[in-house]
Amino acid sequence: EPKERPDLKAEGDYTGHVKRYSFKSQSVIELLKELRLKFDDELTKMDTEETNSLNAFQLSEQARKQLRDAKDASRTEKKTIHGDTEAKKIQAESDRGSAQGDLDADEKTLADTKKSCNVKKMEWAERSKTRSNEIKAMEAAVEILAKVTGVRTEAPS
Repeated sequence: EPKERPDLKAEGDYTGHVKRYSFKSQSVIELLKELRLKFDDELTKMDTEETNSLNAFQLSEQARKQLRDAKDASRTEKKTIHGDTEAKKIQAESDRGSAQGDLDADEKTLADTKKSCNVKKMEWAERSKTRSNEIKAMEAAVEILAKVTGVRTEAPS
């Protein structure tokens, strides 16, 4: 079946036969503008969060590096102290060994000196006893000679 033709307007009545378009998309445009603003806000928020997260990571990384550096410095210092202490210990053990050797030598010298003194003491006691006996013998001899010869041996009083 043939289609019906629309009513045609007369020539020269251009404005009359042009259909006017009534704009009905205002609410869609407003919705798109709101979505655009929301997207921009979310993008700004996400950029800020990402920047904050990156800054926090960098601070954390810097803190870990400082902690590692402090740990390494502490380890180096402790190794130095340990080395110094070990050297002092070795020196002290050497000094102790030397002092022990000196002590042993001094104790041997003391023992030898005491032994020598005891020998001299006994020799002195023996000589003193011998001298004492000799003096007694001389006094007895003088007495005997005085009796036999009649010579006076005592000093006048």
